[in-house]
Amino acid sequence: MRFLFLIVLLVCSSASSTIPVEKYYITFIKGKAVLATTQHLLKVGDVLTAEDKILFDSKSSKISCINAAKGRFDLQPLSSKSGNEQELYAILKSGLIPTASSYSLSTRSIVFEGNDPVLYFAAPETQGRVLILEREPFLVKATYKMDDSNFFFIQFEENGGKTTKRISQKGRYLIFSKDTFSTNKGAPAAMVSLCYQSLENGQVQSTILVDFHPILTTSQEIRLEVGVIRKISGAKDSKHLKSAIINHIFENYGKIGAEELSLFL
Repeated sequence: MRFLFLIVLLVCSSASSTIPVEKYYITFIKGKAVLATTQHLLKVGDVLTAEDKILFDSKSSKISCINAAKGRFDLQPLSSKSGNEQELYAILKSGLIPTASSYSLSTRSIVFEGNDPVLYFAAPETQGRVLILEREPFLVKATYKMDDSNFFFIQFEENGGKTTKRISQKGRYLIFSKDTFSTNKGAPAAMVSLCYQSLENGQVQSTILVDFHPILTTSQEIRLEVGVIRKISGAKDSKHLKSAIINHIFENYGKIGAEELSLFL
């Protein structure tokens, strides 16, 4: 009987040890997030399991992750107090929120002749958030003159006044940098106006084209995140993979154009 009990115990132990652990791969991090057990700062591509506890640095922080079988999820912090200390944390198995958004993107034109800034930077579908790729040339339609007298600039409110910054341009291309959207204190401006100055018949005219919330990052960062999605998403065809990438970018950054999206497909 004792021998039979040991066999049963060994079989059960063996069976439980072969149960696969659910893995969630990080595709995006807003703010800072630390794995509680190791105190290591998390990064895109790291693997989490259902039992993991994550510590966040602010209430607005967030993690996006993907599971091959279950899809994409967000993880946002809860708060608790221990004495005078406040802890912002989340535990995967109880905190994962499925992402069910479905954003659409207009078809990329066969012959791309440039962006219309008014249409491009208007983003009601993402509450004004627009993804800006740092140092990536942004082609503008030829209907806008671009030279020393005709140019685009950014304007935003700061300390009770207005800060104005001319956008770097090269030919018909705009070049955005961190400085384009930085306040005098170095922080990114929350909401900006895209403006255009033109010179016609000796008269200078400045026009506000559109207001938007710029989300600046590098193409290298997006490629890193897209690489994780490609590897883990389990998408069976290019259409579903493209949809997963579009939804990831629109949810975590903001609106992007078809030409800019093509850099990551």
